[in-house]
Amino acid sequence: MKNLMKSSTPARDRSGFTLLEMIIAMTVMAIALGLTVPFFRTEVQAFGNIAGRDDAQQNARYGVTMIDRELRVAGVGVVDPQPLIVQAAPYAITFNVDLVSRDINDRGATYYDPDIDPNAAASLPKTSKITLPLSAVQYPDSNYNQAVGVPSEAETVSFWVAPDPDPSANGTYALFRRVNAMPATVVAKALVLPTGEPAFRYFKADTLGQLVEIPQSMLPIYHSAAIHNSKADTAKSALTDSIRVVRVRITGQFIDRKGVKNARPVETGVRIMNAGLLHFHTCGDPPIFTSPVLAVVSTIPSTKVVVTWNSAVDQSSGEKDVEQYSIYRRSSANPLFTEPLASIPSGTPTYTFTDTQVQSGNSLVYGIAAVDCGGQSSAVNSAPLVIVP
Repeated sequence: MKNLMKSSTPARDRSGFTLLEMIIAMTVMAIALGLTVPFFRTEVQAFGNIAGRDDAQQNARYGVTMIDRELRVAGVGVVDPQPLIVQAAPYAITFNVDLVSRDINDRGATYYDPDIDPNAAASLPKTSKITLPLSAVQYPDSNYNQAVGVPSEAETVSFWVAPDPDPSANGTYALFRRVNAMPATVVAKALVLPTGEPAFRYFKADTLGQLVEIPQSMLPIYHSAAIHNSKADTAKSALTDSIRVVRVRITGQFIDRKGVKNARPVETGVRIMNAGLLHFHTCGDPPIFTSPVLAVVSTIPSTKVVVTWNSAVDQSSGEKDVEQYSIYRRSSANPLFTEPLASIPSGTPTYTFTDTQVQSGNSLVYGIAAVDCGGQSSAVNSAPLVIVP
């Protein structure tokens, strides 16, 4: 027993944290968390707001891009008796175009799709009349044929902005698209209609070839004559034939974490190429654009930046192929312009663009570039830096 007691391992002292040390450590940790959590919460909220704004603008941009792509080629494949623009309204437009074909030999069609529904790949017969969107007008009153018994290959396409029937839409609007008598599809959602900002504005050429807007008070107008260029094709019916440019403006909306509604408009000008506004000579060289660009802050009645410039050299002389002007905007901290903010169709000697989407403290640089009928762009001419008060 005595030997066993001698060989046993002696007890060791075990040190640890005192209560005071644990209280100090917990206090320091609580202070650190108290400082970092609000910071990360602010960063998350800021990221969510930026993502929301981008989503709203991308949603609207997608709708504008689709309208631009299809309206730009309106009139392709349209036979002589068939109107090009059928309906021109503040929130709806309808036109005829050979947009898609099931026939690989249809060289006039813009797209080829062997799986497209046959009812969406030829002109709409009068036995399948449709009600034009946001109206009570029926169309068509005649069959349009390219030969006896052979219908025109140009189908009828409609775009319109109307209340979104989705119960979760919360009173917002949607952009709809319909081909012939096919079911309408939703192109873009979460849209708003700011007062005084129609989705579609229409421009015709005056006697000097300059673009002038058709007053909103005259809209809507319809190609009411059954046959294009017939004796009945006069007054407002003929006015649809004079449309050369359609300006499209769609506004997306997002609601931030504080419940504040924010709007993001997207705007572009669409030249209807087959309406013959200009007889382009060539699209060989990029446009020559030397005009100075001015940007001025205005606070009456609300804060905005007004950008002005003069026409490019190639608009009225030289190649005469300037189709539109792209408007760019960047912050002073960003050295490069990225995607255009908007575009304006050519046709006048001077131009003005008003940017209402600015905030106090913004430090902005605006730029303008001329774009020709082949999509080639001039260099971007920049305005001096503006600071929004």
